Amino acid sequence: MPETTSRTEPRLLIKNATVLTMDPALGDLTPGDILIVGDRISAIGTDLSDPRATEIDARGMIAIPGLIDTHMHAWQTPLKGLHASGWTFDDYQSRVFYLREHFGAEDIYDATLAGSVQMLDAGVTGVLDFCHNVMSPEHAEAGVRAHRTTGQRTLWAYGMLGSFDAPPEDHAWRLEHIRSLHEETADDELLRVGMALSSIEFGSMDRISKEVGLARELGMRMSVHQNPAGQIRALHDAGLLDEDIVPAHANAADDGELELLAACGGGISFTPEGEFGGGRSMTVLNRAYRAGASPSLGIDTHARVAIDLFATMRLTFLLMRNVDASAEREAGRYPLARRPGTPMVDPRQMLEFATVNAARAIGLGDDLGTLAPGRLADVVLVNTEPYGMALGDPAAHIVLQTNPSDVDTVIVGGVVRKRGGRMTDLDRTEAGAAVRRVRERVFADARAAQGADG
Repeated sequence: MPETTSRTEPRLLIKNATVLTMDPALGDLTPGDILIVGDRISAIGTDLSDPRATEIDARGMIAIPGLIDTHMHAWQTPLKGLHASGWTFDDYQSRVFYLREHFGAEDIYDATLAGSVQMLDAGVTGVLDFCHNVMSPEHAEAGVRAHRTTGQRTLWAYGMLGSFDAPPEDHAWRLEHIRSLHEETADDELLRVGMALSSIEFGSMDRISKEVGLARELGMRMSVHQNPAGQIRALHDAGLLDEDIVPAHANAADDGELELLAACGGGISFTPEGEFGGGRSMTVLNRAYRAGASPSLGIDTHARVAIDLFATMRLTFLLMRNVDASAEREAGRYPLARRPGTPMVDPRQMLEFATVNAARAIGLGDDLGTLAPGRLADVVLVNTEPYGMALGDPAAHIVLQTNPSDVDTVIVGGVVRKRGGRMTDLDRTEAGAAVRRVRERVFADARAAQGADG
């Protein structure tokens, strides 16, 4: 492809990687090179050269598109472990969610910064941060400021859900403030403001209709928790369902709802570690994939599991295989044998969920999710040494053999954020200190409140 970019832009040349482009037209390159000029990929091929570029020797590494988490509550990063043995919604409410009332704006900043640093460190270049802890305009501004500080590519979803007993004016200021915050961030290349819709079970459809109407007026992407059955159909019946709303979880959705979602080009963000650990049905993974409702993946909350999308991809693959195997056994087809469509997925589809599908979910499907000329240069290099790459499909190495410690290099918009296993411009130690500051302030405030209540 002829190069038309300016000579003054920063240039990077990744050499000799196993390149998983995730683009069917380009396929895999073994080995391959990636030339980045400015914030975009200029060329992909073999034996590329550019004397003006900074060169990265990627022998023994696999290059993949930056991973994208489509459902993360970054504000809960300091609450790591609180929901480890959680089982019910009441467990979540009593151990984790009640603490949002004790988070100040500075806590949102520190928590979000810590979560964002951990995500970048683990190869997660992009995130839909579903912030359902916007208790004031200052809380929202702090969350946005934290992501701007770290430089992670972010769709920051402004939480419309206030306190459960909040007066009507609470909703009014949210709608007003999200409009102004959207305008303030309109020119930001890495951060966009989206909307975390009110949970349907806690808010009226009239309220949600106002939220969706404003989001579409402003061109904002949306996400919503889908927990009880029938909520996707309720959005459809209200004339609100479209591809710009990303339901999270949706384990209770029936096949008809999944077909409605697929018909509008939509998808679901699955958080399998939390959903499976919380006792939810996992058949929806297979049913959604079969229906054509594009699956993407998220961590959900660090209060339960690690910030590790490799583990999420791995569990998703195993769960989908298990659902297939269970259906075969129940139909009397055991020992297992391969037949058309069974098993449904291979490891490569899991990487597709966390890149191609995830980019589409956050509204950047034309710019992210694959490694191809003209695409935004969000690239991760995974080191397979010293033990070597797995045999067979290199995508299977990513999904089944990789963990965050294997992430050697992280590039966001052409800027190297991690190299040689070390963050280049962010401090892991400071992220840990931010976690400790939040814990000290939040738990002290919670204890004081409990003491005041007797």
